[in-house]
Parts: sequence; structure tokens; C-alpha cells
Amino acid sequence: MVHMASRIAVTLVFGLIYAAFVWETAALISEFGVSGMGGAIMRMYAHNFVFFPLAGLVALVTFWRPAVFVTDALARGHIRGGQIILASVLLVCMAVAWMFSSAFGASDARSLYEISPSALRADQGVAATATLPRQAPVSEILIKLKINSGNEGGLSSYQSSCNADWLRFSSDADEPMLCFPTGDEISIAACCQAKQTYRQRINAIQAAAPSRLVGIHRLVLPVKGFFLLILFFIGLLMVRFRKKLCMLYGRPFERVSFGLAAGGLAMLIWPLLNATYISTSALLIGGWSDNTYTVVAPLIALGFGVWAVLLVFFHLRSYPSQIEYVAKMGGLAGAVIGMVRYNEIIAYLNATLGVGGGPVATIVFAVVMVGLLTAIVLDFQPNELDVFNTSEEDESVCEGSEAGAPAE
Repeated sequence: MVHMASRIAVTLVFGLIYAAFVWETAALISEFGVSGMGGAIMRMYAHNFVFFPLAGLVALVTFWRPAVFVTDALARGHIRGGQIILASVLLVCMAVAWMFSSAFGASDARSLYEISPSALRADQGVAATATLPRQAPVSEILIKLKINSGNEGGLSSYQSSCNADWLRFSSDADEPMLCFPTGDEISIAACCQAKQTYRQRINAIQAAAPSRLVGIHRLVLPVKGFFLLILFFIGLLMVRFRKKLCMLYGRPFERVSFGLAAGGLAMLIWPLLNATYISTSALLIGGWSDNTYTVVAPLIALGFGVWAVLLVFFHLRSYPSQIEYVAKMGGLAGAVIGMVRYNEIIAYLNATLGVGGGPVATIVFAVVMVGLLTAIVLDFQPNELDVFNTSEEDESVCEGSEAGAPAE
């Protein structure tokens, strides 16, 4: 049986994590509003203000029972060295989350939500000089990003390199292209200079007029890092100690596999939205090759991709062997297609949930998340549908281990 203390501990931690998500998004809405510039900023930083309050809730609910099982087994010593493993995982998650949040906070590129709404509305840009092109107002930049994200190829068609060697030797460096910081078509080389000027201008505006949200974001950022890491470890521990957990908790443990796979797939939305943010930011401030955030982000995306596949395969063990095999092959094919079509996926997300999206796309995303959440809460099990019934005995997630008495 699962001890009540394990349920209370996991519920308390998960509840505090979600409260932090809601606090930050509510602070954005309170300070910037939900329409006009506030809505544009929310969608530009969808990986912060759209993902966590919606998909983050789905992930926390789907991982609640797995977290209870893992915490109970480790804390009560049912797994050898469990208490040491549990303490080590918690310490590593907290330390790494704090380390990365500190590194991200030290970036020399400030975000628009860190600037007070009054300063953003008052921004009129900077007129052109003899040596520098104009700097467009922030409101104009956001509108042009939104409109052009819907073009063929999306915003990726406006990407260019600002590498010093490329600018020096490439014949394309003098080709005209729409430069979002200026709002005009200028050469790629001139646009790279304009991006540096834009970064300096935004940093100066933020230093003079910081938003209230900036302080809240810095407090919530390590919580988000802890959330991503702890779910990652819960998934790994579920796969690693599957047989032992099956022996301890029996049938209730088997029934978490669908939720675990669904939560893992929902979590994949974050690295994709994060990639849309990075690609959009590159259009405004240039490449971030020396920035911790963009160096780590692709590694995080790769790690979560492999992790999600493991969780999906974990769930597929509950299907008949033929269906499991076909589903695994389909999953691998889908992963390959996803890698090949990666840029198209990012462009689509940029045009819907990202800077090019609108309220309708966000509402649709919310409805999808609510539907998935409802299926998890009602304990929907796809493998119990009649279509999967065969003459063969279904293959249990706990195959190869002795299932214990029901844990709840």
C-alpha cells in the first residue's frame, strides 16, 4: 500500500510548482493585459506563458501517480539504496535548476516582458543617422513578426548568419532582406549591425523602466527548471525500476502507463516552443552562439525526445505483441519524420502558438490540453478498447514480475 505521507509530499510539491506557473502568467496578464501588446508578448514567449499553465498542468497531473509510486518505494526503502537515490535526485534537480536559472538570468539580452508596459507603449524607435539605419518601435516589430510568420517558409525564411567570417567572405552578405529591428529591407550585413543596436536599446530601456514581472520571473525560473528535471527523473526511474514497482503496487501501477506516455508527449511541446522563441529572437538580436541558453536548449530537446520515446515504449508493453511492434515502428518513423520536418514544425508553431498566433490558436491548444487532462483523470485506457482485443492474452506492463496487491 502507498503510504499517505508519500501522497501528501508529492501533492504539496506539485501544487507549489503549479502555483508558481499560475502566479507568473497571472502577473503578466495583470501588468500587460491579454490583448494588444500583452497578448503579443505572451505568444512570443509561449514557452513561458502558454506552455506551463496549460501543458504543465497536464504533465503534473499525469505524473502525480507515478511520482507517488516512485517516492513511496524509494523513501520507504523498498528499493535498495532508495532513500539515497531519492535525496540525490532532489539535490541534483535543485542544484542544476538553480545553476541554469542563474546562467540564464545573467544573459546580456533582456526580454520584452522585462520592460514596463508604459515604456513599451512610449517607444517610438530611433531615427536613422548617417551611419546607422532606423530602429523600428517595438509595437511595429511585433506586428511585422506576426504578419510575416504566416508567409511561406515562415520566419525561418528571414534567418541569416551574422558570423564575422561569413559576413566578410559571403557574396550574399550584401543581399537585401527584411530586417525586423529596422522594419525595412537592408543588406544582411547592415541588419546584423542593427540587431546589435536593437539589443543595446532594449537593454537600456529595460534598465530604465523594468516591469514588475521581471522579479517574479526570476523567482519562478528555478521552479520551472526543477519541474522539467524532476519529471525527467521520474520517467527514468519508472522505466528503470518497473519490475520492482510492479511487484510492490500491482495493477494500479500498470494503469499509469498511458498517462505517463501522454504526459511525456505533452512535455515535448516545451522544447519545440522553446525553439520557436530562439528562432524569433535570432531575428531581433542575432545569433546566440555564446549564450548558455541556446547552447543548452538543443541538448534539452534531444534529451526530452529520447525520454518521451522511452515512456511511449513503456506504455506499448500493455498491448498485444503485434500491435506493440507496429506501434513502435510507427513511433520510430514519426520521430524520423519529425527530425526531417523539424524546421516546418517550428514554422507552424511560430505561426499558431508563437508570435504569429492569436487567441483562437491558444484557446484550441487549451481545449486539447483539457481533453487530454480529462482522459487521464477518468483513467482512460486505450489498450482496453475492443479494437485491441485479440485471441492472445494481452501483454502486461508488469510481465515478468509478480504483481502485488493493489496499492490503492
